[in-house]
Amino acid sequence: MRLRYGNGNTGRKITIQEIAERLDLSPTTVSRAISGKGRISKETRDKVFQFLEKNQYVPNTIKKTGKKSKNICVLLPGEEGHAMLPYFQEILLSVYDSFSAWGYGVLVVKATATNIQNLKPLVEQQKIDGAIFTRTIEGDLGIRYLQQQKIPFVVIGSWAEDQVIQVDFDQEGGCRDLTSVLLRMNIKKIACICGDAGHIVTQNRLRGIFAAYEEAGIFMDESLLYTGAVYPSIVEKDVAKLLKKGVECILCLDDNICLGVINALNKNHVKIPGDVKVVSCYGGRLLANCYPPVTCLEFDIREIGGVASKKLFDAIHGNADYNKIILGYNVLIKDSTR
Repeated sequence: MRLRYGNGNTGRKITIQEIAERLDLSPTTVSRAISGKGRISKETRDKVFQFLEKNQYVPNTIKKTGKKSKNICVLLPGEEGHAMLPYFQEILLSVYDSFSAWGYGVLVVKATATNIQNLKPLVEQQKIDGAIFTRTIEGDLGIRYLQQQKIPFVVIGSWAEDQVIQVDFDQEGGCRDLTSVLLRMNIKKIACICGDAGHIVTQNRLRGIFAAYEEAGIFMDESLLYTGAVYPSIVEKDVAKLLKKGVECILCLDDNICLGVINALNKNHVKIPGDVKVVSCYGGRLLANCYPPVTCLEFDIREIGGVASKKLFDAIHGNADYNKIILGYNVLIKDSTR
């Protein structure tokens, strides 16, 4: 059977592993059906080709030569503007410094959890030896794809599977300690504004915040928890609602949200910290010039980029270490809560 596509459609690429999963066959069986080599029934071969033709798929049968490309890629957020945030740029520069010293090129790929079309050509054309994810999101297709293609990779963040190399900050512990400080300052009506709840860093930070309340034996008012603040316009609307509720403090789950909160408060002529206190679960360069200085958690971004690079370098050379590395933090009390 031949694959035929109408209207000039050349077909979408699909891996042997993906075909096997969809048809409940082994990858070896699928490979034999496509290549025509080895023993396989006509019924099974027809089943594979009918599936490919019906869905207009083209099997990706490029054979790996074993030759190293001496390139790795860094995956940055594909959402508009996110890749330019200082956090991701600092990681990128740290990875570049490490791998360029080892004689590697660093390619940049913008991707989302559901769109990895910029990543696939690099893998299919054997242009990279490994990859670093700068964040982790539930159901990330890029992680599944690289696992299937047997490309070494490291995630900066946390992932539920032990067989994924991970480097992260103690997000939960840091947010627990930061929130505990606020509670000990007798700040009672604390609101939280966070971004995408599917981001694993968001989930870990929220766990830390809830843990602080539980340890203090204090009820957390979840009506003051706002999720989905992924754009400045949403942050501004959330702040307006919280001001009507008379909150004493706004705890922002990242620096980008915090900057939006400060801008919204200034727009409404709300004094910080006199009227409302402001705190951030991460205080990177984005908040460096804010006035007043913002109480926050401090992480060493250059360090995590370097550690992730060493982990990936070792994995590329057959020495993968799956022991998760957790880096520390500092709690910085500044004028925004005094």
